[in-house]
Amino acid sequence: MKETIYTIPVMDGFIEGGECPFCNMYRKLDRDAVEFALGPSYMEDDVRMETNAVGFCRQHYEKMHGKPNKLGLALLTHTHLQQINKDLAELLREEPPARHLFGRAGGKTADKASEHLDKVEASCFVCRKINSTFERYVDTYFYMWQESSIQDETLKCNGFCLPHFSMLLRVGRQKLSAAAYSNFTTAVVPIQLASLKKLEEDIDWFIQKFDYRNTNEPWKNSKDALPRALLKISSLFVEQE
Repeated sequence: MKETIYTIPVMDGFIEGGECPFCNMYRKLDRDAVEFALGPSYMEDDVRMETNAVGFCRQHYEKMHGKPNKLGLALLTHTHLQQINKDLAELLREEPPARHLFGRAGGKTADKASEHLDKVEASCFVCRKINSTFERYVDTYFYMWQESSIQDETLKCNGFCLPHFSMLLRVGRQKLSAAAYSNFTTAVVPIQLASLKKLEEDIDWFIQKFDYRNTNEPWKNSKDALPRALLKISSLFVEQE
């Protein structure tokens, strides 16, 4: 299969190794999207209009705050806050008597304001950017699977995190023919089960190493078992100490 803008990062995700190739792809998209949000793009009108409207989730505010460009984040926050204030003022002005805003007479106005704020809180410019590209990666993966160009890497991988394994089972039924889906699950299910079983053994030995009787025993493959287990179960990436 000819390499394209999407096949290369999919293949790179598998080559990187670890507990889940799709987590590798997602983390790379996450890093790039945060850099994009705080890069020169935030001065572009179309980008700024979107960030003003949707803002960012708590996780990505935290990540952006950890970057050096505090002025860029302040500018994004300022104009987003202006949009929030404008929208909220308009919603709350729908019921002129202030004393009725949160009483029975103004219940609908309060509900509209609450619904609007919930939508703002749930929206994120960075998440949207990541997810739109990640969906293309998943589609590309199944295309590559049918072309056999990713099958060898899949068979060599260490399985997938549970959220992405669930995603593959669900999306695979939509993207593959019945025969192809059967071949796919026949290939990946044993890999997934073996990976989970091995991880269970690793974390069991990690726990046993806290017993003084095992102090001088080797760690085997268990030293990083806890962060690997957290990633495998929930797609949570923890920096190694």
